[in-house]
Amino acid sequence: MSLAFCSDQPIATAAEDVFGFSTYAEALSHLALSGDAPLTVGVFGPAGCGKTSLLRLIAASLEAQGTAASHPVLTLWFDAAQHGHPIPQTLLLQAFTALKSLDLTPEDAQHIADWETSLTYDADFDVFAGIGALARWINEYLIAHEGRLAVFIDGLDACSPDRAVNALEIARHFLAAPGSLCFLAADDDHLNASLNAQYGEQSTGATMVPGVNAPHLERLVQVAFTAPALSAAHIDNFLEQLASDLPGAVRHVLAAGLPPNPRRIKQGLNALRLRRALTQVISDAPEGFNPVLLAKAVVLQERCPELYAILVQHPGLLQELEAHVCGSQAAPDSAALSGTKSLPLPIARYAADPVLARVLDTTASVTASFAHLAPHELRACLGIMPDAGDPDRHIWDDLLSGNIARLQAAVEAARQHQPTYSRALVRLMHREHPASIAQRLSAGLALGRLGDPRDLAATVTIPDGEFLYGAERQPCTLQAYRIGRYLVTQAQYAEFLHAHPEIPAPYVDEDWARVYNWDPEQRTYPAGRSNQPVVLVTWDEAAAYCAWAGGRPPTQEEWERAARGVDGRNYPWGETFTPSSANTRESGLGGPTPVGVFAEGESPNGALDMAGNVWEWTASDYDQNTKVLRGGAWNFPAESARTFVSERSRPHNRSHAIGFRVVFPVT
Repeated sequence: MSLAFCSDQPIATAAEDVFGFSTYAEALSHLALSGDAPLTVGVFGPAGCGKTSLLRLIAASLEAQGTAASHPVLTLWFDAAQHGHPIPQTLLLQAFTALKSLDLTPEDAQHIADWETSLTYDADFDVFAGIGALARWINEYLIAHEGRLAVFIDGLDACSPDRAVNALEIARHFLAAPGSLCFLAADDDHLNASLNAQYGEQSTGATMVPGVNAPHLERLVQVAFTAPALSAAHIDNFLEQLASDLPGAVRHVLAAGLPPNPRRIKQGLNALRLRRALTQVISDAPEGFNPVLLAKAVVLQERCPELYAILVQHPGLLQELEAHVCGSQAAPDSAALSGTKSLPLPIARYAADPVLARVLDTTASVTASFAHLAPHELRACLGIMPDAGDPDRHIWDDLLSGNIARLQAAVEAARQHQPTYSRALVRLMHREHPASIAQRLSAGLALGRLGDPRDLAATVTIPDGEFLYGAERQPCTLQAYRIGRYLVTQAQYAEFLHAHPEIPAPYVDEDWARVYNWDPEQRTYPAGRSNQPVVLVTWDEAAAYCAWAGGRPPTQEEWERAARGVDGRNYPWGETFTPSSANTRESGLGGPTPVGVFAEGESPNGALDMAGNVWEWTASDYDQNTKVLRGGAWNFPAESARTFVSERSRPHNRSHAIGFRVVFPVT
């Protein structure tokens, strides 16, 4: 693919027209010559849509039709954006140049030369009087020769409001001629704002139609024409003319995704060529990266600059966006962990864009995918060079973003400074720094992938004595014991399984268990869940773990005392439920969360997650066939998480909402 860049020159002749503008130019010029005059035609549309090209084609068509009918057309061209002479002098100089091209008598030619000399050298020359006199002279000349004056005003988009209004006011002097025509090109919203700023806003009391019934424009413009948007076929034809060396798949992506605007198409093509040159610098392959992927990245940049700014900061989201568009199943190691589904997906709204969907859908005709690119390759596709900036300033924000794609990329970057980030995340989990539940959840998820240095085997000591037990708050006395501050985690249970190969890994052959299942052969837990409570464990397996760890499951009385303290409170933190204190159905998180996320729910003696997250096996029998469960769970309402509420389960049950913790003797 060539690396030659495109200039932004307008179309000059019909032979260069690949957009079909000539058809519109001929129709507008025929209308102008055959109708009443004076007449003003407005060509409206956003910057870069081809308005200047259309004006040039109209001018050429007017001259050709005028010549064929033996009616000369004098064209004056004024670009308001060119800041050379003041507007009046510039317009007069343009008029003198145009007049010299006519078949003038020697007397008329001398008259024009005198005017031009006065404008150039006479400091006292009255420019506005000169404009009026010249306009009258042109009027007389054209009437005598059955000709027309056509004034073209361009550049109104790119100049200040006062200059735009000044240009229009001066043009009116020339429009005094009975046969005169004016063609102006502008972004109608921009031009009307300039007119409103000069003359004050007005309302017609009707629904506004751009360029038609805007109050000031409707008095100025008799014919309003909106420059047509380009079709995909026009864009493809344009690209073939500009860059015949582009592969067809690349043209398909650009034609489908770039805004239908000639200037934006050229900018997109130039961006693609620049991106190709940059990737050649950092790639081992002489041709750089797949040009189709580069074209997709360029479409994102040109079509959705806000999204592109996000992707530059978080390149991993590009793969997530593609997967979202294609509806593909995420790989097991990058699946969204439970506990994150209520967190916002920043790119979801962009995935609903049908144009982006066509460009990114790898199931369609263009199959090139970002899915298997390494982080540095993603950054290169997005135009981010290795030394373009230190990404470390973004790592912390990404670690706390709650978005799995951003979080994964940040974890990989944080591994280079693992102790620093791990310690900072732990301080956040321990509430040494203020953080929202969403941020603390994200920190827990990050630690699950980065490695959680917390002492998850820590215990809290419950002294002997009396406490208020049950819904009736009856006195109950217990001996002192220690109980796990945290629920038993996946990583802790993995050590137990390693020591006991005869015990099966947690696994249930049901769809609901897919995201919780361990690999039954490798005996490994789902990636990134090392610090989440182990689930899918039977009561016998939980008891076996407790014995291996040197303890036993708690009785329901021991469990309640550790959760409730001595005063008979309803929840570990007090009498009323607060959503920020427990992972129950009200949290909407949809699954277990890393242990210790809901630190506000800490019990009086320092135990965590004793309300919500997962139910906990106890040593107590509910009846001869079931065991008592305590604590509530992520999929149960807050009422179930009260300290005195119990549930029951058969000992052989494997549930994604049941875990356990260990009780130890006081040493």
